[in-house]
Amino acid sequence: MSDIRDEELEDDVKAATPLERSKVSGFLAREGVPTGEFVKLTPEQTAARQRRNIAIGLSLLAFCALVFVVTVIRIGQNFAEAGAV
Repeated sequence: MSDIRDEELEDDVKAATPLERSKVSGFLAREGVPTGEFVKLTPEQTAARQRRNIAIGLSLLAFCALVFVVTVIRIGQNFAEAGAV
């Protein structure tokens, strides 16, 4: 008897929209379902986001520069040890 119920449930789930599917499966999650709602950031939030993005960008740039400098130094040491200089 449970086989018939499972088949009926599968048919209902296949035909349902994503939101209806979540209700049929017993969950009320709306994950992945577009609602059409947008969040309007305040000027303070926009400024904070911009400062955070600049800080992340500068940190990434500093890390790349550090890796470059360390690489150049290591290559220079290898050349010096090999007697190429």
